[in-house]
Amino acid sequence: MKANHLTNKLFGFPYLLAAAFFLLFSMLGSRELWTQEHRWADVVSYMFYAHDFLHPMLNGNEYYDKPLLSYWMVAGLAVLTHHLTAWTIRLPSAIAGLISVYSLYKIGVCLKDQKLGLFAGWLFLTTFYFIFWSRVGSTDILNVAGILLSLAWYFSKKEQASFFVYFIFGLIVGVSALFKGLVAPAVILLAILPDLFLQKTVKTHLLNWRLYLGLLPGLFIYLLPFFASDIFGNPVYHSHGLDLVYRENITRYFHPFDHEEPRYIYFIYLPLFLLPWTPFFLAALFSRIYLKNTLSLPTKWLLWTLGLLFLFFTCCGSRRGYYVLPLIPFAILLIADWCLEKEKPRYFLSKMILMVYIICILFFGVLQPGYYAKGGVRTFSIVLKKQADKIKPWSFWQFSLLDAETKMSFYLALPPDVKNYGIVGLREAQTLASLQKKWPSLLLLPKNTIFITRRLYEPILNDFLKNYTLVEAEPTYIEWITHKKNPDAPIAYIPNKFD
Repeated sequence: MKANHLTNKLFGFPYLLAAAFFLLFSMLGSRELWTQEHRWADVVSYMFYAHDFLHPMLNGNEYYDKPLLSYWMVAGLAVLTHHLTAWTIRLPSAIAGLISVYSLYKIGVCLKDQKLGLFAGWLFLTTFYFIFWSRVGSTDILNVAGILLSLAWYFSKKEQASFFVYFIFGLIVGVSALFKGLVAPAVILLAILPDLFLQKTVKTHLLNWRLYLGLLPGLFIYLLPFFASDIFGNPVYHSHGLDLVYRENITRYFHPFDHEEPRYIYFIYLPLFLLPWTPFFLAALFSRIYLKNTLSLPTKWLLWTLGLLFLFFTCCGSRRGYYVLPLIPFAILLIADWCLEKEKPRYFLSKMILMVYIICILFFGVLQPGYYAKGGVRTFSIVLKKQADKIKPWSFWQFSLLDAETKMSFYLALPPDVKNYGIVGLREAQTLASLQKKWPSLLLLPKNTIFITRRLYEPILNDFLKNYTLVEAEPTYIEWITHKKNPDAPIAYIPNKFD
């Protein structure tokens, strides 16, 4: 009776979708670009600049490390809105987050009933790192959405071994692989195999010729962008998409060339990425393992899938914390499945979900936008444009980025051919001579060029550029409270004389 009341009062499906939409989309563009988001900003900017949407470039270098679809989605939104903004860069991830919540709900319903689907959906929606990555412009939540949508289709249609069912499944898998690579098909396969063996339907599907015929269109969809890149080639572009698929997926898995974290890393990151529901996950996991011989088939499937996926990612030679994201929905399902059988945890979680949801709304919708409303690169770019316009029209100026933050080009809407010069050695150990050696424009001092760099170099450059107007970023709230200046904050030098 209490469970039914709980479902009707808190867990109604329309309320779940409305809450997900509000949390994932509200103030989506308010935060400055964060770390890897600049890649999508720079790659898509270059695509528009060069009118080439088949050969991605980053900082003047070939960059086919990711398939093209995520870039095309951002570019399409930029065309529709007439602007490339942080909002358009993040919107695909927010949409993918909404699809992920729906798909997990659907999987829960297919596994057991609506109670499991709704409870899992609410837990997933209030998992901090799921919200965080759903509001970041990258491929990671797109990858999760593709995996969950594929599994939702499988579980809802697995009794129908028809060509049409396999055809749609193949299309979803093919598109999913165009986000982050072959990890999506691998995770989907590892999630489906335990169900096939537990349900004794291996022959029904894996020996069915309709399956392989139905997968062919999905394979074609996956290969199409790579073929297009080669057919409509750029004579100076040497990267081949399928070669990089092999390098980024197969080579990286067995012979990693970067991101070599310790093998135990996911024992740390899986509990971390499940916050605030980690204690319930540990309780559910140990309880299910202890009672493994009396579990229902859906619960056994969850345990096997979690185990296989954890082993799959741990055995991968290349490991990073957020690679664990595809495991999160399965862990959430395990928590929901366990809690629905336990009255006290279920009652406590129902209260906690509402509290966590409100906290997340305040954090992502109020505190985060408020923090970025003052200081930072975005507000600095506005101040710089106004100050430069007072001296000469904005169109007059050229720019030299001297170890500036990578997102500076995006916020100033600079063309991709404006190079951002790096630094050799420690930033704190530089002298004027070493900077001039690395940054030739400091020797030439062209009169129509604005130099943009970091506050760290201000003591070195102030005397040298004494005939320039210095523009600084206003203090952020943290700087204002602590009275400490951020050494990486942007500064610019604008020429005053033109003779």
